[in-house]
Amino acid sequence: MELQQFAQAFNEFDNVLITDDKGCAIFYDLADLNILLEIGLTPDEFFHSTVTDNYQNLSPETSTVFQVIQTGQPVLYYEQQLTTLNGFSYLSLSSTYPIMEDGKAIGAIEFSKHFYESKQIKYLDNFLGHKLYRDNYTTYRLEDFITTNTEMKTQLEKARRSAQKSAPVLLTGETGTGKDIIAQGIHNESERYTKPFITLNCSTLTEDNLFTQLYGSDNEGKSGKLKEANGGTLLIDHLNLLDISLQAKLLHAVDIKVLNGEPLDIRYITTVNEDVDKLLAEKRLREDLFYRLNVLQIDLPPLRLRKEDIPAILDFYIQFYSEHTLQKNVSYRNEVIQLFYAYHWPGNVRELKNALESAYNNLLGDEILVEHIPERIRKNVQHSTQQIMQNNQSGHLRDLTEAYERLIIAEKLRETDGRLAETARRLGISRQLLKYKCLKYELL
Repeated sequence: MELQQFAQAFNEFDNVLITDDKGCAIFYDLADLNILLEIGLTPDEFFHSTVTDNYQNLSPETSTVFQVIQTGQPVLYYEQQLTTLNGFSYLSLSSTYPIMEDGKAIGAIEFSKHFYESKQIKYLDNFLGHKLYRDNYTTYRLEDFITTNTEMKTQLEKARRSAQKSAPVLLTGETGTGKDIIAQGIHNESERYTKPFITLNCSTLTEDNLFTQLYGSDNEGKSGKLKEANGGTLLIDHLNLLDISLQAKLLHAVDIKVLNGEPLDIRYITTVNEDVDKLLAEKRLREDLFYRLNVLQIDLPPLRLRKEDIPAILDFYIQFYSEHTLQKNVSYRNEVIQLFYAYHWPGNVRELKNALESAYNNLLGDEILVEHIPERIRKNVQHSTQQIMQNNQSGHLRDLTEAYERLIIAEKLRETDGRLAETARRLGISRQLLKYKCLKYELL
């Protein structure tokens, strides 16, 4: 196969399979390894069988791999519905080439792309991002963050600058705002991108397993996160969920420069999904740990403060699902966008993606309608609108607009415990303007 053909196939397809002359897999770069679990196989089982052994409807006569090994000729852009032994079914599009030596096929290389039914959309998460970065356990680059919002662009620029340094970074933002994209993006745009990106999930840490997670276990032959992340990046995820009694031990680990006689070089990125000042005031976050990990801080605004991004995010996921599912050329009614603009999105972009997945699974044709959107979103918007209308009998646009503005400001004041500076920052307005509006709406 010519280099130009290889480059084209690599960019066009998601998966790469290499077999020997007997059709046994010797290499498989699968976009999402969880697919193996869904089809009922372990990697070891997959590599100790021929490609036909794992499917109900595949035989040497119908296998493209066996065909190119036998003929020495490539099979290009071949569509095939495959059903695994446990009944998992998907459409495969593949191009398969023989590996030739002395005029004989000694194996095959197959590039493939899988297409799923709408109900299988949940399997597609790890298909996002760039194949080049899979080996360092990441999926995203900073360019994958979708936004036109001025404040978010400012934070993205801070992330790009921080990628050129090794100082610890603290990412703050509500659940679902995209902290994982920013964290992986910083790693992949740094000089550490060839090294691992390792995650320490604080929400699962207990006094019993903290030591093992950090340092490993000789008895179990398991390495710890510090060793795994050496030379790369360690993401300390959901730090605010780590019990205060364990934070001193984490601080000690972060300060370690040598482990088992080997120097440690780790870049730390930390995430919290609550207000930092509140965490410190309530003694749920140690100040010494906070200052150690918060050399550079990046604050991600919630989706409700950057609703101008909703159409672009929606279009991105619709295009992505169209490319990877059997449901093609999907569009949406204007009423759907209006509904999304009116909703407050407590789950942020993650909730928006979930709402779109739900719509796909409710879809009958090729157009997303309001009734396809989850009921909780429709009811919430309807209730808020009715509340505003009931309180403003005049129906004048100015009165309705002001009522809605008051509702948003009041909600934001509750989230920040009445702190004007933080409320103004989240709303993207000056403190003086916020104070004026609070006085106007009798919120102070």
